[in-house]
Amino acid sequence: MNESRKPSFTVVDGGKEELERKKRLLFNQPWVFDHDEFDRLCELFKLSYSEIEGLIAERIRKRAKDPLEREALLAIINGDHAKFERLNSILEKRKALGIKVISADAQQSLARSS
Repeated sequence: MNESRKPSFTVVDGGKEELERKKRLLFNQPWVFDHDEFDRLCELFKLSYSEIEGLIAERIRKRAKDPLEREALLAIINGDHAKFERLNSILEKRKALGIKVISADAQQSLARSS
């Protein structure tokens, strides 16, 4: 009935040095991790919601291709309701008109192929 519980542990490939390297990367370059790895590391290091929130904002700043969507997401994270409503209205109008954003990379590719 009274089972002894062993503390759980996590095995990280590469050992303690690799774990420390990933922790440094998580706090300095959180955008380099894919979504699953980012979540796993946040859980592993037992980060608080406010720490995770800051890291997510940094990931959005670096990874979001569409500046309008990026700014809308950051407005949500920063709690700027008025800014989000304004940006969301623009996004909805853009969607209704069927306007699509072409990234600078795509434009350069199109220019080279012409």
